[in-house]
Amino acid sequence: MKAKSGLVQKFMSELDKLGATGKLFGTHTEVIKYIEKLVIERKAKLVLMSGLDQELSSELSRTIASAGASCFDVKDFDGHELRKLLEKTDIGITDADLAVAETGSLVLTTRNDAERLLSCLPPIHVAILTKGGIVDNFLELAEWFKKMQDTGTHTVSVITGPSRTADIELEIVVGVHGPHELHVIVLEEGAG
Repeated sequence: MKAKSGLVQKFMSELDKLGATGKLFGTHTEVIKYIEKLVIERKAKLVLMSGLDQELSSELSRTIASAGASCFDVKDFDGHELRKLLEKTDIGITDADLAVAETGSLVLTTRNDAERLLSCLPPIHVAILTKGGIVDNFLELAEWFKKMQDTGTHTVSVITGPSRTADIELEIVVGVHGPHELHVIVLEEGAG
């Protein structure tokens, strides 16, 4: 799925309308610097990751540790221990399978609850996807869903902006049932 002309800009514009932050980077080095700055500015103490390629995961772990925070991959823990860590996690970093430009939505597939919870429990969620993973609309997403049916059991989450809800007076409150902040990093194809 190659991104069409203007698709990235459309997606970024929708993210902005939702109160999320979108960034386009060409290298892993830029991604690491951005996340390091986020860790330092938010005074994060614990960062958990899932689904990232081994090289990026290793570099992020080292950089985040040098910034004074602990950083782990969820695959290194069992269920009970991981649930305790998730409750204390300041920043959750996940990959994203797709994004829908017309709504600014992210699509994540996960194999277990721990991976899914990493995108919705920590106060800050950082999602990383490639530029080619952006589709124009939900009709294109439906085609992808048809292909996913044969790949086994996965949970598919569609995330549209930071968590928000309205009280009885219809005043919008952000972050009550999920992350206060959503940062989406779009990588150029072949970024390394």
